[in-house]
Amino acid sequence: MEILISLAGKVADYTVGAIGRQFSYVIFYKANFKELSDRVTDLEGKRDETKHRVQNERRDLKKIEGRVLKWLDDADEAIGKANQLQNDPGHAKVGCSRWPFPNVVARHQLSRKATKVAKNVADVHGEWNFPEVAYVLEPDIASTSIPSSSKNFESRKSIQDNVMHALRDRKVSMVGVYGFGGVGKTTLVDEVARIAEKENMFDSVVTIYKTLDIKTVQEKIAAKLGLRSFEAQTIGVRLNLLRERIKREKTILLILDNIYEAFELKKVGIPSEEEHSGCKILMTSRNLDLLRQMGVKKEHFRLDVLNEEESWSLFKSEADNLDREPDKHGVAFRLAKRCGGLPILIVTTAKSLRDQNIHVWKDTLNQLEKFGDEQLQEITYSALELSYKRLRGYEMKALFLLCATIGEYITIDYLFKYGMGLGIFSNTNTMEGARDRLHNMISALKASCLLVEDGTSTTTVKMHDVVREVAISIALRDHHILAKYRDDLKEFPPMDILSECSQIILFQGGFRELPEKLDNHNLKFLYLCKFDLSLEVPNSFFEGTKILEVLDLTGLNLASLPTSFLFLTNLKTLCLDQCILGNIDAVGALKNLEILSLWKSSMMKLSREIGKLTRLKMLDLSHSGIEIIPPGIISSLIKLEELYMGNTSIKWAVENPYDQNENASLDELRQLSNLTALELQIQEARMLPRDLIFDKLERFKIVIGDIWEWADIEDPTLKTLKLKLGTNIHLEHGIKGLIRRAENLYLDEVGGIRNLLYHLNGDGFPQLKHLHVQNNAIIKHIIDFTERTRIPTPFQNLEKLVIQNLSKMEKICHGPLAINSFAKLQAIKVENCNKVKYLISVSMLKGMSHLSELEVSQCNLMKEVVFDDGDAIAMNGETGETIQFPRLHSLTLQHLDELESFSNQSTSFPVPLFNNQVSFPNLDTLKLSSLNLNKIWKDNRHSFYKLRNLIVENCDGLKYLFSSTMVESFSNLIELEISECHLMEEIIATEDRDNNIVTLKEVGFSKLQTIILKDMKSLKKIWHSEFSKVKTLQVKNCEKIRVIFPSSMEKAYNGLETLMVADCDLVEEIFQLSSDENSGLEQTQLKKITLERLPKLKQTWNKDPERALNFGNLEEINVMSCINLESVIPCSIATSCSHLKELRIKWCGSLMEIVALKEEPTCSTIFFEFSHLSTLVLWNLDKLKGFYAGNHTLTCPSLRILDISGCVKLNLYRTLSTSCHQQLPDEEYIISTQQHLVAEEVIPNLEHLRIDEADADNLFQSQNIRSLFNNISFLSLSRYEKEVSTFPDQVLQNISSLKWLLIELSSFKKIFQDKRLPNEKNCTKIQKLSLNQLPNLQHICEEGLEIDPVLQLLEYLFLDECSSLINLVPSSVTFSYLTFLEVVNCNSMINLLSPPTARSLTKLTEMKVKQCDSLEEIISKEGEEITNDISFFCLETLVLDCLPRLGRFCSQKCFLKFPLLEDVVVTACDRMKYFSEGNTISTPKLRKVLIAENNKEFYWRKNLNDTIKNMFDDKVRSLKNLNLSEHPELKELWYGQLQNNIFNNLKKVVVHKCDFLSDVLFYPNLIDMLVNLEELDVRDCHSLVAVFHIVNSTFSEETKPRKYSLLKKLTLGSLPNLMHIWKEDPSTTLSFQNLCDVSVVDCPSLKSLFPLSVATNMVQLEDLEVLRCGIEEIVDSKREPREMIKFVFPHLRKLWLRNMSKLRTFFSCIYSIQCESLKDLNVFDCPKLRLFQTTYLSCQERTTDEKISIPVHQPLFTVEEVLPNLNALTVNNNDIDVILQSMYSEDQYNKLERLRVTTFENEGATFPYWFFEKAESLESLIVEWSSFIEIFHDQRVASEDGQVTISTQLRNLTLYQLHDLHHICKEGFHIDPILQHLEKIDVDQCSSLINLVPSSVTFTYLTHLEVANCNRMTNLMTCSTAKSLVNLTTMTVESCNLLEDIVNAK
Repeated sequence: MEILISLAGKVADYTVGAIGRQFSYVIFYKANFKELSDRVTDLEGKRDETKHRVQNERRDLKKIEGRVLKWLDDADEAIGKANQLQNDPGHAKVGCSRWPFPNVVARHQLSRKATKVAKNVADVHGEWNFPEVAYVLEPDIASTSIPSSSKNFESRKSIQDNVMHALRDRKVSMVGVYGFGGVGKTTLVDEVARIAEKENMFDSVVTIYKTLDIKTVQEKIAAKLGLRSFEAQTIGVRLNLLRERIKREKTILLILDNIYEAFELKKVGIPSEEEHSGCKILMTSRNLDLLRQMGVKKEHFRLDVLNEEESWSLFKSEADNLDREPDKHGVAFRLAKRCGGLPILIVTTAKSLRDQNIHVWKDTLNQLEKFGDEQLQEITYSALELSYKRLRGYEMKALFLLCATIGEYITIDYLFKYGMGLGIFSNTNTMEGARDRLHNMISALKASCLLVEDGTSTTTVKMHDVVREVAISIALRDHHILAKYRDDLKEFPPMDILSECSQIILFQGGFRELPEKLDNHNLKFLYLCKFDLSLEVPNSFFEGTKILEVLDLTGLNLASLPTSFLFLTNLKTLCLDQCILGNIDAVGALKNLEILSLWKSSMMKLSREIGKLTRLKMLDLSHSGIEIIPPGIISSLIKLEELYMGNTSIKWAVENPYDQNENASLDELRQLSNLTALELQIQEARMLPRDLIFDKLERFKIVIGDIWEWADIEDPTLKTLKLKLGTNIHLEHGIKGLIRRAENLYLDEVGGIRNLLYHLNGDGFPQLKHLHVQNNAIIKHIIDFTERTRIPTPFQNLEKLVIQNLSKMEKICHGPLAINSFAKLQAIKVENCNKVKYLISVSMLKGMSHLSELEVSQCNLMKEVVFDDGDAIAMNGETGETIQFPRLHSLTLQHLDELESFSNQSTSFPVPLFNNQVSFPNLDTLKLSSLNLNKIWKDNRHSFYKLRNLIVENCDGLKYLFSSTMVESFSNLIELEISECHLMEEIIATEDRDNNIVTLKEVGFSKLQTIILKDMKSLKKIWHSEFSKVKTLQVKNCEKIRVIFPSSMEKAYNGLETLMVADCDLVEEIFQLSSDENSGLEQTQLKKITLERLPKLKQTWNKDPERALNFGNLEEINVMSCINLESVIPCSIATSCSHLKELRIKWCGSLMEIVALKEEPTCSTIFFEFSHLSTLVLWNLDKLKGFYAGNHTLTCPSLRILDISGCVKLNLYRTLSTSCHQQLPDEEYIISTQQHLVAEEVIPNLEHLRIDEADADNLFQSQNIRSLFNNISFLSLSRYEKEVSTFPDQVLQNISSLKWLLIELSSFKKIFQDKRLPNEKNCTKIQKLSLNQLPNLQHICEEGLEIDPVLQLLEYLFLDECSSLINLVPSSVTFSYLTFLEVVNCNSMINLLSPPTARSLTKLTEMKVKQCDSLEEIISKEGEEITNDISFFCLETLVLDCLPRLGRFCSQKCFLKFPLLEDVVVTACDRMKYFSEGNTISTPKLRKVLIAENNKEFYWRKNLNDTIKNMFDDKVRSLKNLNLSEHPELKELWYGQLQNNIFNNLKKVVVHKCDFLSDVLFYPNLIDMLVNLEELDVRDCHSLVAVFHIVNSTFSEETKPRKYSLLKKLTLGSLPNLMHIWKEDPSTTLSFQNLCDVSVVDCPSLKSLFPLSVATNMVQLEDLEVLRCGIEEIVDSKREPREMIKFVFPHLRKLWLRNMSKLRTFFSCIYSIQCESLKDLNVFDCPKLRLFQTTYLSCQERTTDEKISIPVHQPLFTVEEVLPNLNALTVNNNDIDVILQSMYSEDQYNKLERLRVTTFENEGATFPYWFFEKAESLESLIVEWSSFIEIFHDQRVASEDGQVTISTQLRNLTLYQLHDLHHICKEGFHIDPILQHLEKIDVDQCSSLINLVPSSVTFTYLTHLEVANCNRMTNLMTCSTAKSLVNLTTMTVESCNLLEDIVNAK
């Protein structure tokens, strides 16, 4: 260790040098691996979180962003590398058993790798920036009501081309299309969106159909962009969130279809053109003026009706078979003409007339001809109404009207539920038949163009807005169906209107109360959806609706159902979806109810009254919070046909006749003989009866096992079975039947299967479409044809195959494959199958013509993906055919260590991964990761012609990626990413295989747009001329790059638009320009540049490019942590980039000005005009003095965000009152007044402002502060650092527009002062409040303060590092609108919320509390017991992270309700044993508690309290080290009845000042813990009487083997009442044979140390220290032995016995001690203890008295046995006599190095100087507590010839408590050779000492001198002695009262 410490010192001296870095790898080996482990944990959490998001989006049928998938792959790769390094067997070699120091080489190598891998992990984590991970696939033209044929008409094509041209124009931000309703505007913009996505014109394309209101637009855009927890926010908060989210997209197209009325885009959150030039908006409307109001300028296009020819063509195509009916031609032509060119009218009319006779055709024509030519809209409505009238039957019309009235998103399930209740599906006997009827009717409506497909979902349909308008008007006019939505529903409709309605649909209204009674005797359908949770339904509300058939109350808080439910006896369908439900017993009165839906509702127990609904056919409990279903309910519902219980946590009982269960068992399903549809999720297979057969099920989704997530079901329409069994599958007969019928099958750990095909389905799974098999150690093949003679055709319809973790699998198929097997297979994924060497045979591949995705990863033995079999010769050997993957578009190969070739039929070397015999004609995406490759492809290949995305990472063997001759083979490549290819020096090789220089004409990548280069150690060149078309370049952590664009590449990057360079330590320049000034000025396209963490970067451009390149297109500049950068941009760029919109510079400590001073001096003023600059951010720029060092003017009229902090030298503002002629001293950096921003000109336009105290004081003193800040919505007040600083109240009084207030880095003690605001109506109403790094803040506001209206509307509250804050707010403050609360690092806070404040949080959706070290509970006790319930009605997410003192969320027994809580994270809350006191908590929707925010690992046990208890137990069970005093919550466990060996993993226990201990620390219940415990430290525990109470085995237990404790170290201290360490001798129960270190200090009540059995077995004892204890004997002698006891301590090195006045002996009986290894013997102040005897004296005693074989108090040791081995010895006066009598005293002290001489207290005592003659190795002497007058005598110790014979040379001398000592040695004494090498002298409390030494003594080697409490000393030393102290480094002299001089000069 000394070596390492020495090395560490050197490293500290040379940290900046390479040598220090290399040494640091050795020293910080453990720290580096600890950091690696922490970073991996963080990355794993973020990866898992992202995977969950990806899974959720996929379930919503969204398309995952490619960059997200790429990041996930990077994360997996980084984690894999880290894990591999952490498990490297080389760790075992870092220490060497032969030497006391580590294996330096091994440590260095591993530590260096750990550092690099940790950096890679951190880099990958840092790249995570995905506010959204997916986007919605908009419906293609087939999803609209206009047929695709209409797109191709010339009138449409020209408009489409004009729109596309406008969108490509960078100067155009808004485009509009207008025209009649039904003219085809939606179809047109859908096609525009499709083309824009196909051509990658925008990063994101978002389409919003039928734009109704601001809130809806916000929600829809947010959903498309993946913004979470958005709906709960207010419009203002959503505005800011949405704006920032949109701005993160580099380019985005927003399509707002069908705008009805004008609104401000800014109020939605859509940024303006000035804010975000990459945001383009395409709008459609029926009115041009409306488009102009929205901001469309010239780019608007009228979409006219089709011309006559186009109309006729469309009509003919839709009427179908018209050519065969010539008699209809004339009428048809007139009808087409009469439709006025409206596509929707033409299509609807034509389709409605199919198969109709000529009379119907003529009647339709007559109806349409009644309207004039100008009445086109009326014609449309009339035609649609005619189509409605021609629908066959009442049922079809009713369904059509139902589709129109229930909302925009028409869910098929709800159509079914409502339709059943309304009797729409008549003449059907079963629910399944009714469903078939519904789908048939929907198909008919689609065929009539009255409904259209929803391209985003298979479970919904859509309706054209014109069709909906017509349908709603028909419904109201003819059927009294009232449908109102959102803004049309601000008030509850008048009763006179409602009283006549047959159906009432009220959707998302704004009203807050309902009438007492709804009096309507005609009402059959009532739909109230998603109102405020405070909306109450009066008890009498339904008394007047007795014939009601369908009732839907969605999203309400129903503590109990209204009593008027008793009147609804005619009700057939009841939907209480997404409700918070309490008592619903009233449903028992609904005797005719057939459908009951509680989907996503919050309730814990199903009402027993539901069992009375004997006519119930459908019960939907899916996604609800139900946990308990009482027995007998389900079995009573004998007519039930459909039962949905998916995604529930019902605690099904396991059938046991002796148990009384609260819950039903699944055996009740046997009674449901009519059941045809079942959705079920159960945690354990044993809950499902084995013989339960489901033969009648037509539809099912069944999930069995705790590993599956319901949400992961890919296709909800398929019959799905997800199975994890703990038993053999052949025992589960019911489940095997389901397997045979499944279409979507997941199998995990299913036992009894070797051959999947024959063991589960001998027919070959003809219905199966998706198969997922994982975690099986038996299966060798998915198909093994060698087991059966009959060969069926397996997997004919399989589309997707996923195989994971099959440790024994060798191949997918073994044996000859049947024809058409896998014929429809589209995707294969194989992962972690480590015995697979060859995956797919050539013959197998022949049948996979549809294969489009192939992914193979982590198969360590795989050599080839495609391997030769019998057909290989036929395919290529004889015919020369290649192996074809005709439809493969995605190929991923990763972590395949042994992969030699994709299909190895090549004889060349090195063998390329892809040879000429494999073809991928349609491959779009290729990813190669962690492969041992030297070459990827053969030269001159064209197989990858269509490749668009290429990712190559961690392929260390590659020296280059492409040869220059290969470039043309990748003409369609769009995105290229290369990372961690550490040997790669260049991307495109300039030499061929024979090292000849290639001189062919360069061919560029014609479509390559994006290049990403990361973590490349050897890459020397970034840019090639072949990259001239690239638009985006990212370079990160490329170690050898010094210049990104060298001068040789000048003008080769003119097309680049986005540049990012980060973490490249050697980069000095970005753009290196040549000195050629005659090359001509060229325009570059660079728009965005980002530079981060480039420590050597001094300048971005090496010179001003004004004569060579124009960078005038720059829009965004971001620079961060470039510590040596002196300026950002040259002057010519600053004057020309008028398009600059965003400038951000942070943490650049050397930056003095933003714009470099012009190279050629000029006296004229330079004008910087940034007319589009909207964002300016400057953070922590310590040296920044101004924008430009010379004379200049700066204008930025579009500035909206000004964020400046920590720029101490920057004087930013001036007001108009500031003198323009103010003079500054010459020596100061003078900034002309033109360089200051004029506050009155800039600030009124700002929306976002951050200012420091100096600027704030200036601005807030302005007389016109209200007008100055009239647009500010975000304000940050920063760096109010003076102790007297107070919060500026002007903010609250004058900035009424303020919505978000951030206060940071300030010394405020409180924020809101206790004063009334003068005008409460006009004062600020904050919506968001953030408090960050306010160390002195004690109160946000004080108790009793009424802060309304300031915080009345607060929605968001965030606190971080407010270390003095005691509580959040006083109990007088309520937060009725708060939706988000996060508190971090507030370490003085003991509780967070008072009960009144907690009750006010009715809208809180997310709460996070993190790293608050003192927090004990979330809801405080407030001194009184809380009796009322506390309900968090809207809380969905709760995070409790790193709260070490948190005991409970609430420690009182109030009832806590969390009806919507679904996401709970509890991390590092070590004291949290339960969530709340008692079992008083309701969380009906909660299914799991995560152990970290970004980790998929979770706990769940019955309920939240049990889960937290289980987490607590597991946490304790996993503890290795425990400080018991810090965990009072463990008392119950420690002294209780232990279960599951909860403490058995403990290795170390520390118990200091533990208040809750009883009289014994370890009772018998903890004996198992003592077996594994290695270290025990107990101190300052006054209640402790005994440490171990181990009861010996009884007679019946004597046969049990004795246990052995691993306890090695035992430390006991300051235990005043301790009487026993072992209360009983554990002789038959537990052995402590491993004890090696025992220390017992300050235990005055202790009588003995060890029981006899313990003492006789301590063969490993090394150190024994006993101080200041009351013990009388070391070993307890209660058990008096009959023979002599031998104590053998072969390893005892140290024995200290000090200050024990009662200690008499080691053992009171006859004994002997052997301790041959004893080195340190220190016995002091033990007057009754005899330490030594000599062999000689022992013999004398035996001779004198033969009757006494050993004295009563036997001395500890025999001198001759102990002294020769001692290194350290303490002797007193008594011991000296015995030692002198030693028979062999001459050579007893050869090894003695340290001698302590003590308690020579008798008068006239002389120092035993003779020791020095004996102890030649003595280096340290301590003399204490003695009455010596002097130490060293003036005598010579010499031989006969006069030479000195003493060779002892002391190094250290300590004199302590020697009150009689007059002299160390007397005057005239010549320095004894013993002292001449002294290096250290300490003298303390020698009160008679006159001086240190006489003048004759010198100390040439002395380095340390300390003298204290020598009160007779007048001077310390003489001059001559002082002069000798040439090596003295430390001198300390203190408390010497008479001391006059240190050196006596006399």
